Amino acid sequence: MRKSSRSLTVWLFLVVGLVLSFATSVGAQTDEQVDAARLKALDFIRAQQKYDGSWEYPSHELGITALCTMALIENGVPTYDTAVDKGYRYVRKNAPDQKSTYDITLGILLLSKVGDRQDRPAIRALGAKLLAGQTTSGGWSYSCPNVDASVLQDLKRLDRKDGPGDNSNTQFAVLGLWVASRNGVPIDDAMRDVGSRFLNTQNEDGGWGYTMKDKEPTPSGQAMTPAGLFCLTVARATKIRAQLKERSAVTSSGERETLLSDPKYAKGLLRVGSYAKEMGPGSARYFIWAIERIGVLLGQEQFEGGVDWFKLGADALIKSQKTDGSWPSDKPESALADTCFASLFLRKANLGSDISRLLQGKPEKAFSIVNRAEVPREDNLQDILKSAKAGDIVRVDGNGPFKTNHDVFDKDITIQAGFGYEPVFEYQVGMSPDGLRFRPDKHPDSHHMLKVTAGIVTLEGLRLQMDPPAGAANVPWKAVLVTGGSLRMLNCAVSESNKKGMVPITLLGEGQLVLRNCLIVGGRTGLEVIAAGKQEVIIDNTILYSNPCLTLVNSPQTKQPFDLDLQIYQSVLQGTEAIASPGLVGDLRIESILTTYRCDSLALSLLPSATDKKGRSWKGSGNCYNLTNWIGSGGKKIATVTDLKSFAKFWGDTDKDGTKLSATFAAARKNGSFSHGVNPQDWDLSEKSELALFVKRPGIRPTTVGTGEGFSRYREDFNYGQWKKGVNTAAVVADAAK
Repeated sequence: MRKSSRSLTVWLFLVVGLVLSFATSVGAQTDEQVDAARLKALDFIRAQQKYDGSWEYPSHELGITALCTMALIENGVPTYDTAVDKGYRYVRKNAPDQKSTYDITLGILLLSKVGDRQDRPAIRALGAKLLAGQTTSGGWSYSCPNVDASVLQDLKRLDRKDGPGDNSNTQFAVLGLWVASRNGVPIDDAMRDVGSRFLNTQNEDGGWGYTMKDKEPTPSGQAMTPAGLFCLTVARATKIRAQLKERSAVTSSGERETLLSDPKYAKGLLRVGSYAKEMGPGSARYFIWAIERIGVLLGQEQFEGGVDWFKLGADALIKSQKTDGSWPSDKPESALADTCFASLFLRKANLGSDISRLLQGKPEKAFSIVNRAEVPREDNLQDILKSAKAGDIVRVDGNGPFKTNHDVFDKDITIQAGFGYEPVFEYQVGMSPDGLRFRPDKHPDSHHMLKVTAGIVTLEGLRLQMDPPAGAANVPWKAVLVTGGSLRMLNCAVSESNKKGMVPITLLGEGQLVLRNCLIVGGRTGLEVIAAGKQEVIIDNTILYSNPCLTLVNSPQTKQPFDLDLQIYQSVLQGTEAIASPGLVGDLRIESILTTYRCDSLALSLLPSATDKKGRSWKGSGNCYNLTNWIGSGGKKIATVTDLKSFAKFWGDTDKDGTKLSATFAAARKNGSFSHGVNPQDWDLSEKSELALFVKRPGIRPTTVGTGEGFSRYREDFNYGQWKKGVNTAAVVADAAK
């Protein structure tokens, strides 16, 4: 445990150092102070963890353990870290016994954050307890009845008790129920009553108090006013979501503006702003966190009157943090909770990003350039690209499907999925510049969906589906072709279903290709690299499911030798062969960390000859090799490498801590069973796998792979900020894993 904690601390400091190196001179000191405060907070949280994985808070051990673990995750600590893993396991084990509203809610939040689909029944059971705990006033008190998930099938079985409840427990229960509803817990009726509660108990000054006394609301409070506004927001989002299901459509844009213009809501928001203006070093961390939650939920950088809530809150927290990383508390046992609240504030964690999406609504035109003051909007990718300039960010607020037209990217540009969307782009045979439809057998420009010729092109959260038309024989189909510049793909999926021999991604030019959290399915090979000067390929937390997974070839036209760095981190390669390199000439340097190879062969053409490894190098750590054959030359395995030990010896012991234990996945997929509907969580390790108890498990982190929910999760991750700055956190994590 000590070794893992020390490694992750080193990693976090390295990441912060990289952040600072990329920071601009304007506001860099503030960034430094915020990051330093977060790191000190994480060190304090870690230091308080008990041997069994829990943290201590009288009568709320599960709640504080879930809160501490979630604070670590939200601030960039990976789920395989020892402290996180032990905290999660403690919560998972003890969650069924909980009756406290706080503990139940925090348990739901953590289990949902980790995202193991095997926790879905536990989340539903905890959600049922919260529903049963709602009082006739629409609120909650400290405890909930011990019911099971069967009541979700017939909510009339719930017997609500009388009582006012309090708004602190209520805001927690509302958050817990919203998260539980993502797992099928029905909350529409409960949220209707929550809305009525807060509409009917708002004070004249726009705020809310802790509870009601003699059926009258108590005076407004700093923490309870944003709590009331948060509950009204969730109630409205629940109603919008129900309307969407009834209409099978998407709300128009403007729901957020409609909510903000509601007199009661506007009055409450004005009161929140007045409280936020008062934030200082002596302010309660619970109050500061409550301000942050409503600020990020509404996407409000400032409240009425130019109140920059984050600047004020961050300044207050930085000035009041103690040398041990904690914050002063009126009770010693509250130091942990206060430290967690402070770290979540400084992280600007949005625990309800899907609520933000519902309030935003869907615009009439899906494509927009969001980095401009006046945002251009178009109906399709082709028209928005005509308006795009270097450095623009194009957001796609729609699911499609959208048709591509052999689109070309020749400048720095980012194309990203809008919040809550999963845009699908489909291949079609497009039109030539003269207005005639291309003939694939005669026009090479029609062989691809997208082409990168220059600049740094970034694709985020997109699904590219390429099913070439029948009848065009021997056409070298390529979903994405890179002939120049660099391509960065984050949480994208590239797939085929009709087995026409396409290649999902081909790198044909000098430059860099980065795949992070991606799903590559099908094709005659998953990724093709054709030698063209200095090249770098980084594959991080990605699934390559193809036959073979990678193919490296020299160009018969240019005959250039390879100069390639291939880095594979925490990924899964499944296919007939992991790396095919027939007749490869040049230098190939491979680094593989915590990756699972589920292939018949690793690389049977890797070596120049059976006795020569000139120009080849392999460095590895913690990989899982589920193979029949290892390496070879000319497609034939060499006799000297037959197992893990001889493989490591062949490379001079530069492959360390590998294993051949069976990697049993959650779903069994045979080689070649390709489709667009492949689920990345199919490659999550089954609990029956021999690797299931490994703290540093080889393979993917399934909750952040792929489009949709995977992208949403990663978007909220600390490392997404580093991705946007171009920081290769995968390499830093790999160093910590060695």
